[in-house]
Amino acid sequence: MFERISALVPYPLRFWLKKEIRFAGFSYDTDRFAGFIFLMGIVAAVIGFVTASQIMKLDQLYSTGVFFGCLGAIFIGAIFWVTSAADGRGSKVERILPDALQLIASNIKAGLTTEKSLFVSARPEFGALSTALKEASKKIMVGERLEKALLEIPHSIKSTVLERTMWLIAEGIRNGGQIASLLLQLSTDLREENALKEEVNSNTGMYVMLIFASAAFGAPMLFGISSFIVGVLSSQTANIGIDPAMMADYSSKNPALGLIGIPTSTISEGFITMFSIIVLIVTSIFTSMVLGVINSGSEKKGFKYFPLLLVLTIVLFFVVRTVVSEFFGKFAMV
Repeated sequence: MFERISALVPYPLRFWLKKEIRFAGFSYDTDRFAGFIFLMGIVAAVIGFVTASQIMKLDQLYSTGVFFGCLGAIFIGAIFWVTSAADGRGSKVERILPDALQLIASNIKAGLTTEKSLFVSARPEFGALSTALKEASKKIMVGERLEKALLEIPHSIKSTVLERTMWLIAEGIRNGGQIASLLLQLSTDLREENALKEEVNSNTGMYVMLIFASAAFGAPMLFGISSFIVGVLSSQTANIGIDPAMMADYSSKNPALGLIGIPTSTISEGFITMFSIIVLIVTSIFTSMVLGVINSGSEKKGFKYFPLLLVLTIVLFFVVRTVVSEFFGKFAMV
């Protein structure tokens, strides 16, 4: 059933998903996985639409937006999960790659052949790289060229560093270089690069904290207070007994009314609340991307902060609204 449903998913998305699943090391069937995610998205979208239209009593436009929003959220969440798993697997390989190269070089210097060195160096603690080294060793033993087997290692691991490293080793072999010396030099360079990355991350930690605090605490507090103020102004306008349509028409001709404290806008508190929530969601997305760029140079790697940011901003927004209403609601006669 899931395979048939997957036909509704565009082929480019299924092809990309198949590659990411391979990078993540999952054994899922791509068509079944895509069909399952599509079905779950439809179910979540229908539940969201019914909740918005029947329980929350929103109009047709907002209910339709909730439908497509739930559908997109399920797809984006699934894609983010698979991509994060693939990126995390590649990052682990990059951290242990210098040790693996040094071990392979030591085995070659000890007199082992290249394919035997790859197989012996495939230790369990190397994780995904261990499996890739064993596969490359088996291919070399059955007659495949050494350079080709090495270049196929990054096909199962998502890592630009690993891909470039295997390319350098293959080029060194083609040009008749000493493999052991080349591996030791690459190992040293990769260790220095990893140390430099850690130093950069420690130096940018303060910027990350400031950006995170601004998005997680500053924005929801400001929006919570502003939405309360709009509610107060709307209540005062209603108590005056002036028709909102007449007020809007008159205020467009007399903008000075706003300068003397008379509300000139017909924007409701509900609209401001909905607008604030949308802005907080968008702010959380872009803040996560900025944090990813600062920490690792990739926007995608920052999406791991998005769930935490989203929960913090939405919860704090409603907490601030509630606290302000409790303390100042009586004075404002709300």
